[in-house]
Amino acid sequence: MKTVILVESPRANGTSFANHLRKRYDLLVANTGKDALDLIQAKTPHILILDAASMRTSGDRICSKLKSEVKNIPIIHIKEGPPPVTEESEADLLMYLPFTYRKLWNRIERFTRAREGEILAVGPFSLNLQQSLLTTPQGETKLTPKLARLMELLMRQPNTIVARLTLMQEVWQTNYMGDTRTLDVHIRWLRRAVEENPDKPRYIKTSRGKGYTLVL
Repeated sequence: MKTVILVESPRANGTSFANHLRKRYDLLVANTGKDALDLIQAKTPHILILDAASMRTSGDRICSKLKSEVKNIPIIHIKEGPPPVTEESEADLLMYLPFTYRKLWNRIERFTRAREGEILAVGPFSLNLQQSLLTTPQGETKLTPKLARLMELLMRQPNTIVARLTLMQEVWQTNYMGDTRTLDVHIRWLRRAVEENPDKPRYIKTSRGKGYTLVL
C-alpha cells in the first residue's frame, strides 16, 4: 500500500481529506511542516499533500521548506479557490478548492505511478529513489532521506570528487562550512551500507579538504 503524508490543520475536522485518503492509502497525518519532516525520517512516503486551505494560509513558506528538505518526494499543495491567473509554487502540483475526492485520488495516482520505477543504477549499486532503498554487493539497505540524497549525489557523478560545499548545499541546504561534522558522520553511516569493510573503504573515498568520490 502506498504511503501518503497529509499536512493539515488539527482543526480541519469536516473539511479533512483524511478519512477519504485512508480508504486507499497508508496515511500519516502531520499538523505542521516540522511534524511532516519528522514522519518522513521514520518512513519515506510516496507523496506529500499540504492542505494549506485547512490552515487558512497560503502555505507557501511551509511548501518551500518541505521541498528544500525532500526534493525527491512529490508535493501536492491545496489552496482555497478560485485560482489566480498566474501563480508560482515550489510544489509539484497546485490544486484549488473546490474539487472532488476522486480528482485528488487521480492526481495522487498519476504522480506515484510516474515514480514507482525510478531507479538509479551505477556500477554495482542501485538506488530506488522513491523508497530510498539501496542495493549493494552487501545486500539491501533502507536509507534515511538524507543518506539517500547523499548517495544519489555521489552516484550521479561517479569517479568525480563531489565537493563538501556541494553536499552541504544539496543535502542540508546550507552554505555554512564552519562545522561539517554532520557530513562526515553521514558518510560514515553510508559506508556501513556500501562497504564490506567501512574502515578501509573501497568505493567511497575521501579527498581531504575537498570532498568525496564514489570510485567504480
